[in-house]
Amino acid sequence: MTKHQYSIALTATCVLLGVIIGVQYNTVKQQRLSTDNQRLSEVTLALNQAQQERDALQKQNEKLEKTLKEYEEGTYGGADMEELWAFAGLTSISGEGVIVTMNDSSTNLGGDRNAYLVHAEDLLAVVNELNGAGAEAVSINGQRMVGKSAITCAGSIVMVNGVRVAAPFEIKAVGDPAVLDSALHFPGGVVDNLSPWGIEISVSQQSVVTVPAYTQTALYKDMEEEE
Repeated sequence: MTKHQYSIALTATCVLLGVIIGVQYNTVKQQRLSTDNQRLSEVTLALNQAQQERDALQKQNEKLEKTLKEYEEGTYGGADMEELWAFAGLTSISGEGVIVTMNDSSTNLGGDRNAYLVHAEDLLAVVNELNGAGAEAVSINGQRMVGKSAITCAGSIVMVNGVRVAAPFEIKAVGDPAVLDSALHFPGGVVDNLSPWGIEISVSQQSVVTVPAYTQTALYKDMEEEE
């Protein structure tokens, strides 16, 4: 091979190598973008579903508070009133249940870091599964979930009932421990959907779980003043 032929071969090899590197870079970039978009689509879908369920629960809660007021102003009392307070979430409740712990991913596979954080939509998904499995009461980091409860997210900041909460998130639910646990671990359910993103989620069955009362309501404050 002459010097000229060698130079041509070397140049062709360098050009080919550059093309291969460029193709690989674009492929990885597109895969990362596709992964981020997939997570965004999942979160958006979960948010829409959760908002619809929350709106329905909020309407139900408003009716309950109206009924509670009517009972309070009428001649009803004793066990009836206590049952209404408990049903509206204005008293704490204890019993068998589960404690769900959720934390941000400790790994980052690339792309948008927000994809590996626990978002409001993820918390809503867990709460909805627990309620669907018959949970009598649910709380997130000490905040009782009722029909008018709101879980919102701005970046990495999560608000529950207007109160800022942070990871790790502790979700307590009173109900049949085995049923609640199974609902979260159902194939294709919450745990399965979050595990690919490295979101840490564990479920512990407990013989006694205490869920506090909902305190962001005038009815609860009136009850405290009466006591």
